[in-house]
Amino acid sequence: MRRLLPDRKAPETAFESTGEYTLEMLVPSDNPYIAKSIGKLGLNNVRGGSLVELRHFDDEKIMSPVPDDEPLMGGDRLVYAGQIDELLELKKTHGLVSADHFIFHYSEIVKGEHQLRTAYVRFGSALIGTTMKENQFEHKHNLTLVAVSRRGKRINSSPRDVILEAGDTLLLQMGSNKEQTDEFSKDLQFFDSTEVPNIGKGTIISSAIMIAMVAVSALGIMPLLQCAFLAAAAMLICRCCSAEQAMRAINWDILMVFAGSVVLGLAIQKTGIAERLAFGILDVCGTNPIIVMTTICLVGTFITEFISNTAAGAMFFPIMYQAAVKLGYEPYPFLIALMISVSSSFATPIGSPTHMLVYGPGGYRFSDFMRIGLLMNIIILAANIFIVNIIYPLTPLQ
Repeated sequence: MRRLLPDRKAPETAFESTGEYTLEMLVPSDNPYIAKSIGKLGLNNVRGGSLVELRHFDDEKIMSPVPDDEPLMGGDRLVYAGQIDELLELKKTHGLVSADHFIFHYSEIVKGEHQLRTAYVRFGSALIGTTMKENQFEHKHNLTLVAVSRRGKRINSSPRDVILEAGDTLLLQMGSNKEQTDEFSKDLQFFDSTEVPNIGKGTIISSAIMIAMVAVSALGIMPLLQCAFLAAAAMLICRCCSAEQAMRAINWDILMVFAGSVVLGLAIQKTGIAERLAFGILDVCGTNPIIVMTTICLVGTFITEFISNTAAGAMFFPIMYQAAVKLGYEPYPFLIALMISVSSSFATPIGSPTHMLVYGPGGYRFSDFMRIGLLMNIIILAANIFIVNIIYPLTPLQ
């Protein structure tokens, strides 16, 4: 197993030696550009890098990002990120000098209202294929890109000129308030979390409501949908959460995928596509029910690597149902095997949202998932077919 899954370094380790990609410069008191604005001097975006933060000599407050109209003052400390050799040209072009005490470090604690945070670019993010210089993401969300890491190695160039890819790790200097991170969660996933769970009386009440909901549904007293609505109302009445928090917690993207998948499944069934595909599968696989079951489950396992398991299940449900009926067997065992198959996606990082929780932080590559995931898919498929047919034997239709 160790040979199949190599030891990868966490991507944030590429940011630990900040001296390799950041440069601190001081403005001497006799600098001829004092009192002129940062934007007019072109100090925000220079050859080989960009300005990360500015600290005035008489103020400990960190200014990041730095506005173009901010005046340059003697004793100011400017922190740049990018190509060190090219950034050193600022000594000649703008009369800056190297800082005598290097204070910018990855492990520094929050100072003022800013902190360093690491995040990875999500699959499907609008940032993919663009640079920070083009997409105005920094300006829109009031943050500064300090460095970019790809596959555990820092990209040794100006961070704002790097064309971003899915899975890239970004080192950002930004505000520490929670609202700022929630605004762009669709594009970036942070390695850490600013949310601290509030453990107390509400925790016990909400747990009791959830257990009651599951118990009432499991005992057949009330359908699950009605139980869920009553449980949600009870959460609000008992003040376990506010109506605003409840609305914000709804993942509308998942609901739309689920709704679309159900419609797609019905369309496949109503238009006769499911029946035709079932006949086509029987023509290829013959009338052996195990072979037919394995074939459809294998295709379902492959498709679910690229779409959600809900969509894959809705797509193949009518096909598997029709195939079982045409063979003259009860569809129940066939459908159970299918549902397990479309939930077994191990070969790609996009197969499941949980894969992305380790893909970025673990420094893994797409090929790492393929290397061990394909083997896992085959093992799970074989175990699935074997166990399902033992627990739910094939039964001919009456």
